[in-house]
Amino acid sequence: MGKTSALYSSYIIDGAAQPLTPGQILMDCCPSGLPLPDDGPFDPVVDETVDLAPSTYKFDGNRFGEYLSMVIGKVLKKRPFPVHFAASHTAGQIARSLLDAIWLGGHFRLGDLSVKAEWRWNPSPIGNMAAFYSSVEAAGAYLDALGIPLSQFRLCETREESSFWARASMHEGTIRDSDDEDDDVEGEDGFFRELPFKTVNPRMVRRRRCPATIRPDSSDWLIYIPFDTCDFRLGGSLLSEAVDARSAVAPDISDADYFIDCYEVARELVEDGVVKAGVTVCDGGLASALGRMVTHETGAAVGISALRRAYANEHPTRVLFAEVPGILIQIDDADYDYVDAELLLQDVAYFPIGHPRPGSGDISVAFDDGNSVSGILESLLQGQAPEGED
Repeated sequence: MGKTSALYSSYIIDGAAQPLTPGQILMDCCPSGLPLPDDGPFDPVVDETVDLAPSTYKFDGNRFGEYLSMVIGKVLKKRPFPVHFAASHTAGQIARSLLDAIWLGGHFRLGDLSVKAEWRWNPSPIGNMAAFYSSVEAAGAYLDALGIPLSQFRLCETREESSFWARASMHEGTIRDSDDEDDDVEGEDGFFRELPFKTVNPRMVRRRRCPATIRPDSSDWLIYIPFDTCDFRLGGSLLSEAVDARSAVAPDISDADYFIDCYEVARELVEDGVVKAGVTVCDGGLASALGRMVTHETGAAVGISALRRAYANEHPTRVLFAEVPGILIQIDDADYDYVDAELLLQDVAYFPIGHPRPGSGDISVAFDDGNSVSGILESLLQGQAPEGED
């Protein structure tokens, strides 16, 4: 029996030969490419997809506090790879890495970033290599659609649970430890004018431009901006994993053009200091973002009825816990009309969902005019690192 390579072998999945190796897909995303290994040829990897076992679990919107406690506990831990939802999870994690960078100081745009990707993979279980191929395919397609290069990729075989990690960083320009707006950085003007969403003389500051924790001003607005047009679905989510719901459908994260539009306007709002606080919405969904944003002293009063109506009166648990990439920001009431105009100008959908609530760490969530539940997070917020910190 010959040897196989997870990256450079050809793949036969469910009896069908795949046109490219994972290594070829990933090298196509690298600006200069990488050499193929010289210790081939390799035997093909043969695997099959494994169907998710059905479940009769029914989500209850009134269990918001309980669900949030479960999800927050998982957000703080290493996340195993949901092999049944490889494509959605991979695209979501790439989006998350780019969104984590949106909060940093400096002057840059989406087109100035690149992504590093690392898979830690257990090749032994049936279905895992099929999931790995699906993950690589999704990474290549999503990065290509975004116009974001892959600066580095790595695969580590392990006997532990499989996982995927992505991180965004500057592929050109300068990364600094502090922000000095008067200090220009030399750059290649021609290169950075290639695309409209790149920047002349980009620079990134490691410190955040705005905090990740809510400010105690009850007149401020909390605004949710989803960065994809997909439906809210719970397949592959931390909540579905926590309650063993085995939801069958995951969000179809694929609208790269819309992500680009959202990123452009949101990044400008962050750079201009309009955003008083902000967090990435991804792992654990909107509910998890709220949980990470509030403090012991300041909670939030939130209503999601308008958000639900915009998605055909979607189930509140899906709206709160589906892992559709996006951001949750806090802005001053005086800036509301300006933010409204900027978002509408770019055709970006946004949802003003509530206000800070000084005095406690409660999050109250109104599903409609007559239904409201609360979640208390006092014991869940200990020891959390600031979002986006290096």
